[in-house]
Amino acid sequence: MKIAFLGPAYPLRGGIAQFIALLAEEFIKNNHEVKIFSFRKQYPKLLFPGKKQIDENEKPPPFNIQPILTPYNSFTWIPTAKKIKQWQPDILILKYWIPFFAPAFGFVLFILKSSNIKIIYLIDNIEFHEKWLFAKILTKFAFSKADKLVTLSKAVYKNAKEMFPKKNTILGFHPTYNCYNQNRFDKKTVKEKLGLNGKKVILFFGFIKPYKGLDILLYAFPKILEKIPNAHLLIVGETYGSSEKYYKIIKDLKFLKNIKFIEKFVQTGEVEIFFKAADVLALPYKQATQSGIAQIGFDMQLGAVATPVGGLPEIVIDKKTGIVAKSCSSDDFAQAVVDFFKLDEKKLKENIKIENRKYSWDRFAELVISSK
Repeated sequence: MKIAFLGPAYPLRGGIAQFIALLAEEFIKNNHEVKIFSFRKQYPKLLFPGKKQIDENEKPPPFNIQPILTPYNSFTWIPTAKKIKQWQPDILILKYWIPFFAPAFGFVLFILKSSNIKIIYLIDNIEFHEKWLFAKILTKFAFSKADKLVTLSKAVYKNAKEMFPKKNTILGFHPTYNCYNQNRFDKKTVKEKLGLNGKKVILFFGFIKPYKGLDILLYAFPKILEKIPNAHLLIVGETYGSSEKYYKIIKDLKFLKNIKFIEKFVQTGEVEIFFKAADVLALPYKQATQSGIAQIGFDMQLGAVATPVGGLPEIVIDKKTGIVAKSCSSDDFAQAVVDFFKLDEKKLKENIKIENRKYSWDRFAELVISSK
């Protein structure tokens, strides 16, 4: 089968590009022919609050990538549709996470409507973390020509069914990110490397955006230290926007020696260091649908503490693979972290291993291209 993707790919960085690459690799393993019609540029500088959009240190993946679409440049939309049509795929897969891409996606699919290509969307979000003007209208336009919608959580499935009751909508899942554990390090080595020997390390990892609730975790930390005196907070990620408010909270709390803030985008080869150094993964999100960060942790047998929002309780199973806080308050999150360290570590890892089998890439790939 010929399978095309329309979305970000190498050398563009981030979780969406990584997700597409891993799924493409899975299709290739199963003898499908794959091509990614990628973005030349992903966002205009004005709308990109991060530092860089290109990952210059990664090796190119071993499959066909053609950068052609600039989503915010309408002059690239028709050439993109023509290139896809010329390649004649059986299936075209698009990842949908914000309505910024809806005009380009919807237009390309409108051009392709007579081409007999099956259109499949993989949906991260329909209710968005940030406010977007005309989000519902844009999303409906983007999905108007779709043959199949695959959601990555029950929360998004419910939203999709409400918005598109007549569409063929399938409940999927977010597979485990199995590309970061390269077995180059063990816990003892990385704790020594980071100067965290003897510490109970609480990891907050990934792009730092307001909805991810780093402030909740910071305000919870003094209460955690009261019960776990050797707790250490390890914050690793690039801040979208200003990080000033987080540094101010840290300064005001006067726990500088117990907090390590590594503010940068982490290359694939380094991710393992921080997850192996951690004793628990913190997901203090104010909003969520699912979490790729949780799936990195689970692949490395790392349990999580999460807020009870969106799809997080679907993947962080309370008292089995982690702890789900009672609310998004800092007090409840602090108590959840304290409760996590009362869990039986051996049993926790066994539970994570069992759950990981449900989130494999081969199962997900089969679900995406099945005839249902």
